[in-house]
Amino acid sequence: MKAWFRKDYTLAASIIRLHFHDCAVRGCDASILLNYQNSERRAYASRTLRGFQVIDDIKAKLERYCPKTVSCADILTAAARDATNLLGGPFWEAPLGRRDGKTSVAKEADLVPQGRENATSLIKFFPRKRIERSGSGCSLRLYWRNLTQSCKKSSNFVNLDATTPKTFDAEYYKNLGKKKGLLSTDQELYSDPRTAPFVSTFADQPPYLFYSQFAVSMVKLANVKVPTPPNESEIRLNCNYVNPAPRKNVNPPRHG
Repeated sequence: MKAWFRKDYTLAASIIRLHFHDCAVRGCDASILLNYQNSERRAYASRTLRGFQVIDDIKAKLERYCPKTVSCADILTAAARDATNLLGGPFWEAPLGRRDGKTSVAKEADLVPQGRENATSLIKFFPRKRIERSGSGCSLRLYWRNLTQSCKKSSNFVNLDATTPKTFDAEYYKNLGKKKGLLSTDQELYSDPRTAPFVSTFADQPPYLFYSQFAVSMVKLANVKVPTPPNESEIRLNCNYVNPAPRKNVNPPRHG
């Protein structure tokens, strides 16, 4: 993660966002990483996601030294934690032991908030994912998006935090108080009476409050999951594809 961060610091925020998109659909099962027609990764809502190559690079190294052991879901979870820390944010213990799902559906990914929803829609979304409407849900919603947002062309970027775009801090919340929020969704969270107190708290209180609450949010996010039958999960050998089916022995040994 450090090597990629040195090449492009914006990838750290991209990994955090990628982790959110994964967990917000079927739970943290690496379904966002599956790369085939009509998968979550090919959905309209996923068009600006980045960081897939980072996960592929980590997975390749792990398979070399510790094969068939670490799931892509665990890699993405740990990478999001380390990415936050590299930006100057908190470090937290990330429980591991996840398995990778075998199903990925584009239309499900399009249900993830994309920055145009109103506060009511967001309040309804998070409880469905077992993240309550609280400081946790608010801090997660306001910071899960990439520090850069595509504008007109995919090669053009605009900082969501115009004050300290390279640092993980609470300046973004202060900017909302000054009506400098880039996304109308987040700006509405500042003005809506149901969510405004959380925004104001993160803006006005010492930074450690936001740091600790964000860490709590990320742990809760990483624990969101949908019960999966044993035959519907695995530890992928390549994060882009489900494992090939085991080959049947077409020539059984003869006895006699």
